[in-house]
Amino acid sequence: MKTYKFKLKLTKKQENTCESWINSCRSLYNLALNERIMVYEMRKKSVSKYDQYNQLPELKKLYPWFGEVYSDTIQEVLDRLEKTYQNFFRGAGFPKYSKKGEYNSFTFKRSFKVNEKTIKLPKIGEVKYFNSRDIVGTLKTATIIKEDNNWFICITAEYETPFETIEVDNQNPIGCDMGGIRFLALSNNTFIDSPEFMKPFESELRILQRKLARQKKGSKSREKTKQKIRKIYKKVYNQRLDFLHKVSTNLSNKYSALYMEDLKLQKMQQSGFSNVNKMMSDKSFGNFKLLLSYKLKERGKHLGLVNPAYTSQTCNACGTVDKKSRISQAEFVCTSCGNIDLADISASKIICSKGITASTKRKTLV
Repeated sequence: MKTYKFKLKLTKKQENTCESWINSCRSLYNLALNERIMVYEMRKKSVSKYDQYNQLPELKKLYPWFGEVYSDTIQEVLDRLEKTYQNFFRGAGFPKYSKKGEYNSFTFKRSFKVNEKTIKLPKIGEVKYFNSRDIVGTLKTATIIKEDNNWFICITAEYETPFETIEVDNQNPIGCDMGGIRFLALSNNTFIDSPEFMKPFESELRILQRKLARQKKGSKSREKTKQKIRKIYKKVYNQRLDFLHKVSTNLSNKYSALYMEDLKLQKMQQSGFSNVNKMMSDKSFGNFKLLLSYKLKERGKHLGLVNPAYTSQTCNACGTVDKKSRISQAEFVCTSCGNIDLADISASKIICSKGITASTKRKTLV
């Protein structure tokens, strides 16, 4: 499954319809959540999404604006609520009522058609979009999203990638070490640096957050401040995602196989060290790995994940493992053969070597 995101160019009428549908979907979400809570409190019984599906015809009579929304889209609201409950049962927080501005999307499950310049949506009609790339696969869902004052559509498509047993092409491999001072250290003795996306906005954010704390809840001025904060975070997110796309595309085009450590990124972010958490969050290593994985698969190339044990303590020249060789965060000097290298570069070479050894023949996506 792959998601394609495009910017929409809506007419004023289409924009008003989308706004109305978002409000109706949010209203139904809160109504359905309230029913589930009340029934459980009064009768100790659970209400399923299918119970609520069956109530939709009556609800449309009581609240005619629900009938203006496409039927699949209305049902998807109840699916969305069901997912929040399933997440709650897995350990996430209890579902909350959705405030205005928080519920900002609605979804079509089928019956939409993508053309070269327009997308045909049930009850909304032909909407223009900025077609930046071709969609590959069978269309599954289309989600209309409002971000600030812009409208986007996210289309998911399913395509089959057959499994074959192939010889991994190690003609031009590369090893990557993540998580150091630099974004990536590569086994070809080069680095890729990541901009500090959040740093230029830290001062402005502190001022806005202090201002927000002093403002009255529910006031227009408070809402404007919140909007400014959201805009900054959105800008940082877009800059970071653009950087990750460019780096992952470049690496997947350039190398035949790529190897990196199988790091437990979530545990690293929960380490309790604020500087580690901040670095991991700002560099988005998890997203980078996902982008790299699907791009390499699309090109019939291999992403190998190796055990991170001792990669920073092993000499890339003689293979000796000794933690004393890592004399500092930046420098590696082998206690056995005297080999000197930059610590992260040395680790990337060990990662590459480990990956090649493990990848002689395996089942991989092509």
